[in-house]
Amino acid sequence: MKIQISDLRQLILSSLRKKYAEEDAQSMTEVLLFGQLSGKTSHGIVRLFVGNSSILSQNPTSKPQITTQSELSSIITGYGNPGMLVGQIAVKEVIQIAKKKGIGLVGTNGTNTSSGCLSYYLEKIALENLIGIIMAQSPPSTPAYGGIEPLFGTNPISFGIPSKPRPLIFDMATSAISFGAMLKAKTLNQKLPDNVAIDKHGNPTTDPEEAMKGATLPFDNSYKGAGLAMMVEILSGLWTGADFSGLNNKGGWGNLFIAFNPKIFMSENEFKDKVSLLLEKMRSSKTKTGEKVRIPGERTLDTRDASLKCGWIEIEDHLFQELQNTGVK
Repeated sequence: MKIQISDLRQLILSSLRKKYAEEDAQSMTEVLLFGQLSGKTSHGIVRLFVGNSSILSQNPTSKPQITTQSELSSIITGYGNPGMLVGQIAVKEVIQIAKKKGIGLVGTNGTNTSSGCLSYYLEKIALENLIGIIMAQSPPSTPAYGGIEPLFGTNPISFGIPSKPRPLIFDMATSAISFGAMLKAKTLNQKLPDNVAIDKHGNPTTDPEEAMKGATLPFDNSYKGAGLAMMVEILSGLWTGADFSGLNNKGGWGNLFIAFNPKIFMSENEFKDKVSLLLEKMRSSKTKTGEKVRIPGERTLDTRDASLKCGWIEIEDHLFQELQNTGVK
C-alpha cells in the first residue's frame, strides 16, 4: 500500500515513544526511515517488531555510555540499547574526533539489535568531508570456509568517500544474504534466493526458517568471503569487547566506526575532485551494447532521493498493519 512519508515517520515515532525517550525515538526513526526509503527494507520498519532482536523487544539497563576513551578513540557500551541508537551516538563521536585529530576510531558493544543500514552513517561522515569505514558484527550465522557451523555474523564492511555532487558509498555484507533479508522473507512467507544459505545439515535451502537454523554462505562462497567475514568479526567484535563467534556472550553485538580526514595526504577539495574524476571515468568506460556502468551505492541514494521527492512510499500491507497496531496501542 502507499503511505505518505510524513505519516510513516509519525507511525514509527509513535511506536518508539512507547518504550524510548523522545530524543532517542527521533534518532532511531531517521535510521529506520533511511533503510525503508532507500530500498534497503530489511533494515527498515521490519526491525521494529519482528524477531528476538527487534527494537521494541529490548530492555536496556542504562543509557549508552563512553566507557573507554583516548585522544583518538572511544568505546561506547550500549547496555542493551538498540544498535541504531548507539550507532547514532558513535557516528557523532567519530566525526568529532576525526575533525579534531585527523583520524578517529569508535567501537561499540553491548547491543542486541541491528545498527541499521550502514550507508546512513557513512553518508553523514562523508558529508563532513571525512573518509569513513564501518564494520558491523552480529551473532553467528556464517561458517568458516569448509564448515557448516555458524561462527561469524553477516558482518558488513562499508566505505564512505567524500565526492561531488554527493558521497560515494560502498556497503556490503560479507554473507550472501543479510539476516534482515531472511527475517523479512520469513515474515512475508517468501523463499530465499538460491545458493545463499544451508540448513543445519549443510544442504542448500531456500526456506528462511531452515536457513536461520543452519547458516548463511559467504557472499562469494569461497575462502575470500569467509576470510573477510573473519576479519570483520575480529575487528568489530573481539577488538571492541563485543561477542565474537559465541565466545563472549555477555558482550552483545559490536561495531567499529573509523573516520579520517583526506587532508592527511591532500586537500579536501583536491581529493573530492579526483574522486569525482574517477567516477566520471568509470561511467564513460566501455561496456557491452545496452549495458551501463553502475557506481556502488548510487541506486541506494537514488531510491532514497526519489522517495523523498515524491513524498510517499509503498510498504507491504502486513507490515503497515503491524506498525499501525503497535503505534496506536
